[in-house]
Amino acid sequence: MKIVFGFLLIIASFTGTIFFRNYNGSVIPYPTLWYLSFIVSGLSGVWLIYSATRKIKRIVEQHINSEIENLKANAEKIELNFEKCEFKSGSFSHQVEDQVMNTVKLFAPGSLAPGIDTTITENVIQSYLTYTDTMNAELCKFISQPFPFDQTTLKFYVLNHNITLYVDRFNRKKYLFDLKR
Repeated sequence: MKIVFGFLLIIASFTGTIFFRNYNGSVIPYPTLWYLSFIVSGLSGVWLIYSATRKIKRIVEQHINSEIENLKANAEKIELNFEKCEFKSGSFSHQVEDQVMNTVKLFAPGSLAPGIDTTITENVIQSYLTYTDTMNAELCKFISQPFPFDQTTLKFYVLNHNITLYVDRFNRKKYLFDLKR
């Protein structure tokens, strides 16, 4: 409800600010005061949205953490067998804005040539594993979340038993790969 009210405040503030920015009449007294009050109400709307989403995010994080702790406490704990693991790379590259170049453009707008590219290529290295095992005479395949390192490091962690698989006893679709560092 706070988010909806925040958006309504922002819309009303935007409308009022546009109106009073160009207002030259004499029917409404103190147009500058009205203009400033609409700006303050718009900032209040932004604050309402920010605080509400922050609270929602905190609640979701607490729920996820409690689910993880519950799964670790009640699930079947499996030490990974290296022979049953398949390692895959999930690394990729993508274009991001160069913050240094953006700062230069902000403080010295005409300093860069028009054709200068302000994006850089960022390489994201990640890998994941697929663990296949027989449980209750049924072949089960578990795919891990991406880990922020390459396949060789992931293999090292599996060989040193630093990654544990937790599988829910009643629902095999609920599982978690936990990394102990």
